[in-house]
Amino acid sequence: MTSLPTPGRRSLLLGGGAVLALGLAACGSTDETPSDPATSSGGRDIDRSLTYLELAGDSDGKVVDLLLDFRCPPCRSFMESFGEMFRTQVEQKALVLRIHPRPMLDLRRGTTFSQDSAAAAAAVYAQDPALLLDFEREMYAAQPETPEQPDPDLEQIAEIARSIGADETCLQQIRDRVYVPWTLDVVEPAAQELEVGTPTMIIDGEIWQGDWTQPGAVEDALGV
Repeated sequence: MTSLPTPGRRSLLLGGGAVLALGLAACGSTDETPSDPATSSGGRDIDRSLTYLELAGDSDGKVVDLLLDFRCPPCRSFMESFGEMFRTQVEQKALVLRIHPRPMLDLRRGTTFSQDSAAAAAAVYAQDPALLLDFEREMYAAQPETPEQPDPDLEQIAEIARSIGADETCLQQIRDRVYVPWTLDVVEPAAQELEVGTPTMIIDGEIWQGDWTQPGAVEDALGV
């Protein structure tokens, strides 16, 4: 049994298995050295000891972890189906939502899109956690329809962030790839220890083994 580093009111005791595995890839690589947020953005940062970006942390409801990759087509379908439901549950403080933005697919594809978009999500969260789900929605909407189509580049990712309200500090963090090391060195190794693909949903520390494509299955699992 493997656990993610999850300090806070409830720890995650996670077992093996996957909901929808695309196959695990090792962390992607980059030719650039990301900037230190303490010098590039006036000290704005996230808690890099955690493997997730948490919303509604004061809820007494279920803790739901979502392991996602912005280049994963099933992740796009999953969030298109359930993103608004999660938003409503967060706004009602009915659950704690923890987004784990993975760079899983980069090495296999020889790109940096997954890590750059995951790092951008962290930059958006550092500005204002309330913007995170908006960024998720728009990033998945921008996902190429086929493997042959080019991924959005770094400036296009920044423009997506701008469209949902990101400020200049956030945009500079995205361009500087400030949170790429966090995605590669913290988020992805923990996910690989679990031996799961994307999307994966974990409810109160247990990997959900259901079929999210079945009508009502996710809602029943969450008690919604």
